[in-house]
This record gives sequence, structure tokens and C-alpha cells, in this order.
Amino acid sequence: MALPKISVPRYDIELPSTGKTLKMRPYLVKEEKVLMIALESSDPAQITQAVRDVISVCYNLDSLEDLTTFDIEYLFLHLRGKSVGEEMDLQIKCEHCEELNPLHVNVNDIKVTNVDNDNIVMVTDDVGLKMKWPSVETFGTLDVEKLNTVEGLMELVIECIESIFDNDAVYDAKQTSRKELVEFIENLNSEQFKKVQAFFQDMPVIEHVEEIVCSSCGEKSKVELRGLQSFFS
Repeated sequence: MALPKISVPRYDIELPSTGKTLKMRPYLVKEEKVLMIALESSDPAQITQAVRDVISVCYNLDSLEDLTTFDIEYLFLHLRGKSVGEEMDLQIKCEHCEELNPLHVNVNDIKVTNVDNDNIVMVTDDVGLKMKWPSVETFGTLDVEKLNTVEGLMELVIECIESIFDNDAVYDAKQTSRKELVEFIENLNSEQFKKVQAFFQDMPVIEHVEEIVCSSCGEKSKVELRGLQSFFS
């Protein structure tokens, strides 16, 4: 006689980058095991792969290729909430005396900020770039250690250009050689390039802001949690 099968609930989750509604089920013991093994390894690459693998089986997604980094973080955060509990207990260090204070955060209170930012960067009055947020696959093709260098930033910019336009035409980046794209960016002056950099500095991120009163010194501190790692401290 076959053992009984336990039904698994389904939830609707809105994808931050597009607003598309996805179906999600909580992860099961077999998938939690994959996550725990990855976390125990302390290997960032293994942890990232485990997160992606669990998301791919728990959401009705054909592919993860077009998902942005903040999509992945948001989806995993809510997946974790539906799987093991929406309340997270964190330990936050007081900025005045460094005492650790408990902070309770509900997953549903965590938002993606800056998601409505314009993806058009005007480098002159007549010439602009239509950009796209970097996807997980984009970061996978780059040397992450170099992203803080001019060379690394240049690579990221090139990968995220969707098109370049002026008053006469639109030039699709996919139909433009890499050499031409590099030459275009290298011919920007410092102020123009800063406008492109600002696009990435204002990139959407999962964020939660709250004020705590230290249990030790009584001082108030503004707590800003940004990025997935902040919510598992």
C-alpha cells in the first residue's frame, strides 16, 4: 500500500522587476537539506548555487537567466518565510556601545527600494543609454572581485547596455559589436560616466529600516538592513 501524500500549499508572489505574479510552494526537507549543506560549507559559490536550485524548483519559472539579483534575493526571502516562518530574529549591534540587541523583522515588511528608478541615462542632451538591471547570469560571467575596479565596472556597464540612442536612431546593443560599445563608453568624459555609474549605485535592493533603543546604553540607533545577507546576521 502506498504511503499518503501530503498536500503542499501554493502562494502568489510578485516579481519585483516586472510585477509578474509567480506561484510558489514552500521548500521541503530535501531542499532544506541542500541549503544547510551549502551553508555549512561557507562557500559563497556553493551557497549561491543552492539558493538558485531551490528557487528553480519552488517557483513556476522556466528559467532564472533573466532574473535580477534583487529578484533572486526577494524570492528567496519570501520562500524562506513561507517555509520556516515569516518572523526573523536578528541580533543588531548598537552603534554607540556595540551591545547586541534583538530585532524582530517580518518578511512581509521588507521591501524592494528604487525599483521604479528610470533605466534611461542621458549622457548629453541628445544621446542616451537604455540600461537593464544586471541579472544573475550577468554576474556569473563577470569576475566579481574586479567589480570595484574601473575595468570591472566597465565590463558590467557593457553587459547592461540595452541600446544607445540619439535624435536620429536607436542602436540595439545586441546588434552592435563589443568593440564599438567599449569605444563608446571610453569616449565619455568623467561627468558623463558618473551618470552611468549612478544607475548602478541606485540599483534596487531589498531593504528594511527600523529604529532600536539599546537595552544597555538606552541610545537610539537607526538600523538599515540592505541585501539578503543582512537578514541572516
